[in-house]
Amino acid sequence: AETPLSPSTFIDSILQENDPGTTTAAAADSSSQPQPPEKCLSVACLDKNELNDHLDTMDSNLDNLQTMLTTHGFSVDTSALLDVSVLESQR
Repeated sequence: AETPLSPSTFIDSILQENDPGTTTAAAADSSSQPQPPEKCLSVACLDKNELNDHLDTMDSNLDNLQTMLTTHGFSVDTSALLDVSVLESQR
């Protein structure tokens, strides 16, 4: 089970913020309009320009994520881990 603070949930939320297709307003607007044919999600369906755009977007998202992770300080409270190791050693 993923918690709101898990790394994968955090990364997914960042990627969804940058993806205009995931907004609820876009979903509400699209329900009143006729749906276009569903776009093929396979890489095999992309032409060269679309593939390059897709890769550039992914690269940009990863660069943004790396920047966020390196500019924000993270601290870990190791006392809880030490308490667990002490309990395990007492068994």
